[in-house]
This record gives sequence, C-alpha cells and structure tokens, in this order.
Amino acid sequence: MAVDGTGTGMADGVALKRIGLAEGAPDLTRYPTHDEMTGLLRAWADRYPDLIALDSLGRSPEGRELWSVTLTDRTSGAPEDKPAVYLEGNIHAGEVLPSVVCLATIWDLASRFGHDEEATDLLHTRTFYVRPRVAPDGAERYLTTPDRLRSAPIAWPHAERQPGLHPEDVDGDGHATVMRISDPNGEWRASALDDRIMVRCGPGEPPGGRYRLVQEGHIEGPVADASADPMVAPTFWGLDFNRSFPHNWQPEYRQTGAGPYPLYPVETRATADFFLAHPNIGVAILYHTFGGFVFTLPSSVPASTYRHGDLGGDYRVLTEAFTRITGQPAFQSYDEATDTARSGSLMDWAYSQHGIYTWVPELWDIYRASGVRDERPEGYPPLSEEEDLALLSWVDDEFTDGEAGFLPWRPFDHPQLGPVDIGGWTYKYTHQNCPGRVIPSIARPVIDWSYLVARALPQLAIERLDLEPLGNGLWSLTVTVVNEGFLPTNVSMQARDVRRAEPVSVRVAGDGIEAVSGELVADLGHLEGESGATDVAWRGPVAARRHGTARFVLRVPPGIEHLHVGVSSPRAGTALRRVDLATDAER
Repeated sequence: MAVDGTGTGMADGVALKRIGLAEGAPDLTRYPTHDEMTGLLRAWADRYPDLIALDSLGRSPEGRELWSVTLTDRTSGAPEDKPAVYLEGNIHAGEVLPSVVCLATIWDLASRFGHDEEATDLLHTRTFYVRPRVAPDGAERYLTTPDRLRSAPIAWPHAERQPGLHPEDVDGDGHATVMRISDPNGEWRASALDDRIMVRCGPGEPPGGRYRLVQEGHIEGPVADASADPMVAPTFWGLDFNRSFPHNWQPEYRQTGAGPYPLYPVETRATADFFLAHPNIGVAILYHTFGGFVFTLPSSVPASTYRHGDLGGDYRVLTEAFTRITGQPAFQSYDEATDTARSGSLMDWAYSQHGIYTWVPELWDIYRASGVRDERPEGYPPLSEEEDLALLSWVDDEFTDGEAGFLPWRPFDHPQLGPVDIGGWTYKYTHQNCPGRVIPSIARPVIDWSYLVARALPQLAIERLDLEPLGNGLWSLTVTVVNEGFLPTNVSMQARDVRRAEPVSVRVAGDGIEAVSGELVADLGHLEGESGATDVAWRGPVAARRHGTARFVLRVPPGIEHLHVGVSSPRAGTALRRVDLATDAER
C-alpha cells in the first residue's frame, strides 16, 4: 500500500475491472429471489471449495436461511488468521441492489483468483465475510409482490392494520403506484410538455383539468366521501432492522422502526453474534440504496462528542478514496445542521463498541444517472417540470419491452373512491433500485473501492529473525515484526478505548523448549501502519512505530532441530516462521 506524495492520502492505483460474465457468473442485470441466490451460492461453494465456505447464521421467521459467505484462500491460512472486511447488503427489504453487488464481489474475486494478481493477493492475505441478504423475508415479498416495506413483513408497531389508506395494487397490474382523482380544486394538473407528468398548479390557474394525487391503495375503516383526501394509515410493516442495534438504541417514540428492544429481530441478533465471533473484522461496508453517496460516521451523535481523531485521519483518507473512485460524495450520517440522529444503526454499533471503521454506500441515484441533476441537492427539492420530462425521457430509453418504469394513466373504478386514474412511477426499479442493465456500472466502482479498503487493513510480517547459540543448550532469539499494512494493527483508536483490539503478540513453540526468563510469548503492543509513518499528529501522543522487537533466551533440549515463531493480532493477521536451529544460526 503506497502513500502518495502529499503525505496525506493513499495512492490507490485502482483500474476499474469488468466483472466476469463467464459460466456460473451472476446475472448482473436482474435481482434474484432467495432460492435463486441460494442456488448461486451453493454452486460457487462447490466450484471453489478452497475459497468459498457457505454458512447459515440461522433462519428467518419465515424459515429462510440467513446466508453468510467466508471468502479467502484457505491454502494460505485459516480465515480467522487474516485481517477481514465485512460486506453486507439488503438489511432493508426493498434495497435489493446491494445484494447483487455482494454477489458480484464474491464471483469477481473467486473467478479471478489464480490468474489475476489483485484477486489472488487479496484472497491470499485477506478474508471477506459477505452477507448478501440480511432481510430475506422482506426482500422476497418485495421481489415477488407489489408490496413495499422497510425490513420484514412483521406487524410493527401495531398488531392490526390501522384506519386509513394502505398502499396496495388495487387494479391488479403488479404495481402499487399513484391514483389521481379529478377535482376542480385539486393541486395538480397534467403537463403541457407530456401529459403523463403531473405538475403543481400555480396561483390563479383556472379550475378545469385539476387532480388530487394519492397513493394507490385500499382504505381500512370508515371511508369519507370521494371529495376528501383519504388519511394515510400508519405503516403496518414498520420494523427497521438498522435501528435495532444496541448502541444508542432508542424506543419507538424516539426512533421509528426500533422495535420493542435492541436486537429484537433474529436477523440483527445473528449479525451482532457474527461480529462478536469474528474479532479479525477491521472494516465493514454496509451497502444500501438510494441517494448516490456514502454515509460516514457518526450516526447517532455529533462528531464533536468523539474524544480522539479517528474520523479525521485514516477513515477520512479511505472515505476520500470512495469519492475519487466512484465520483459520489460523502455525508455524515448524523445531520449536524438539523440535529437528526439515526439511532441503533449497525454502523454506529460496530464502530462505537468495537472500533470497526464502517461506511454505508447509498449506491443508486436516478437523478445523477439520468443527467437530470449532477449533484445531490440539499433536502432533495422537487423536480421542475423540465427535470421531470428529462427523467421520463431517460426511463423511456432505458426500459425495454416487458419492463415498466412509468405506467400511463388509465381509468379505474375504485371500490371505495369511485372513478380514478391509476399510473405513474413504479418506483422499485427506477428510484429505489436501478434498472437491471445499469447494475454493472453501479457495481464496478464500489467493488473496486471495497478492494482498496481491504488492502488498507493492517498486515503483520516477520521481517527478521536473529538466532545465536549461547552454549549449554541456550539460544538467543530476536524477532523483528513489521506492520506492512496501511492501517495500524488496532485499526482505530476507538478499538483501543473499548478494548476490542488485541495487541501484537510473538510466540515461540517447540518440543520441550523453555524460556530462561519470562515467557514464551511477548506482547509488542500495537504497531502503526503506513499511514502512521507519515503523519500521526491527528492520533495524539502515539509514536509512529511500525516495527516491534521481541527477544527470548531459550533452553532447547538436545536433539531438537527446529522451533516455530508465530506473530499475531486479530485485526492484523498471523505470520508464521519455522526456525531451523542449525541453518538459521549460521546466517
């Protein structure tokens, strides 16, 4: 990992690579169901047994496996003995694009291993833990029905549907879109540029040709006359998995979707247990959609509450690499301007309680992709009439026969509201997820950035062994260790604060070998990475020490010809060396 000439950043040298489309590759132009995804994962695990292990972390309430993939070259070491990156998608039911990006990452690394230097080195030295679909029940309903929901088809916060309008496909066309109701006092009219587009009426416009717009759906409870807008009902499936984690968890009245208590859903409990069982995870990339940017820490409190400089150092360097590679901006998850928190999020829990650097890329931005808006405007103001027309023209060009981005208005006799027109944006694969053929262009840059983040992890190596015979079965052994990675062995200062980063240890083992003084294990503390070698001012009073040295005086029984040296720290991996007493002592 090279540091650039400014001393403030990291030279990534990333070239965008085409994700393989050979036999067995994921179809990156569609969104798979749970069974289709399961078939792919099992086939890949069979095809690449030395690289891919498929495990279930349990079952969802509807009985679907919570799949987890461990991806690394097992011939070069056990997964737990290498620094690891955690990748996750589809914690929100409707955000199915992240699941395909996770699948594409697995395939890209496995299929290129052995004949591509980047993929081979990454799997030789790193472990990828990939969870393509955290919310399989919710995703299945989203993919196979017209329904839209946050995380899971679980009634929350009410056990029964509440009075009001509930989104629903009332005309049976497979989409829950919009209803327009003719009303001389309505706020909307058809655009003169394209009568599919609805625009706000201006002051003084005549009453003719006006409409009210409401969500397509069915009304529970009493129905007012058709001249009144139906009240929108509270959501029936309001549980939000990403508000369920134990750090700064808040009850429902303060944080919508939080559930009755932290880790209430089995899916998020499985996630927390997974992190606890894998202390080698140093960074986590949690894919979401939409917006076309990356959310950064913190999520539930202002940045000023952190007492050290983590978020202004290495974390910022890697975030800037995201913007450089993807062209997308970064925004802090906690909104300082509005004092808006996202409490109980995975990104906050993983960093605050484990010191794991986390990012949330919001992968898709229809406005930027279509050229309607080049930048994410503050607050997402409504599109102008001309922008609406440009967006609709882009969708007309992007979608082909059998696909629906925008449905023309057509009359329908609503059983409760009477005559209405139903049509408009289908939303699921226009605004929330990208159209199928766009998926590869969204996936490639963020996957390349994830590789850069993986390469930035700390990496221990035994740089030198000095062995000297002292006579009478005594030997002096000096072990020099170096962190070859970009990040320090603790990854973050927060990891040290919360005692989740084990220091670097050096162990000596061999039949009957004894330490004359002390133990056969030495604690070297933590070692800086390449980033710390250039500038550690932001870290505070920490020495820029990439090397560590352990010295042992050993008593070796007669007839023993070799011993073993191991260097390890969970987030920086393990390095092993066999020492031949005769040969190495002559060097």
